[in-house]
Amino acid sequence: MVHYIVHPITPQRRILDAAVELLIKHDGVCIYPTDTIYGIGACVSNPKAVEKLARIAKGNSSGLFSFICHDFSQASKYTKISNSSFKLLKHYLPGPYTFILPATQYVPKRIMPKRKTVGIRIPDNEVCLELVKLLNEPLANTSLNSPEVFTGNPDQLSPAMRNEIDVVLDAGSLEEAIDSTIIDLTGPEPILVRFGKGIWP
Repeated sequence: MVHYIVHPITPQRRILDAAVELLIKHDGVCIYPTDTIYGIGACVSNPKAVEKLARIAKGNSSGLFSFICHDFSQASKYTKISNSSFKLLKHYLPGPYTFILPATQYVPKRIMPKRKTVGIRIPDNEVCLELVKLLNEPLANTSLNSPEVFTGNPDQLSPAMRNEIDVVLDAGSLEEAIDSTIIDLTGPEPILVRFGKGIWP
């Protein structure tokens, strides 16, 4: 595992470039800060990396990945965004929210084996946003619900987890390590699935 100390506001380009190389060329899995908790992810287009991520994320009871996107243009490739949904997304994103939307054909079947929806995140965090921008594709992202795994501080990463991860982008301890608020936008009205960080409605 490669452990980088990264500036939370102005992440060093050389560090992000190194992380991108590991993710793209070496089927890498990365841990990175968001505006909620630290996430763990891999390139959505890399089947080997997504399989590895699924094995590591076995503690995630939902078994589902969200997509961390850099902007709405990137998100619109993988989800169907209606005009009303777009207005809502523009109001709340970037921010600590996951919005469930209908998926497009570009979502890999490994990530969406039986479902026709996908959760989209655009976090208010420069480290992961710049990482995704350089990747030129979203990160398949999850959080781990296990007492052995950190949520807000990379120092809490267990030895077993360190053996599984390829790269950690360490921006220090997060002040408010709270899961994102999840909103389902697949029906006629928004539905609150999980209340977490942020204000809703």
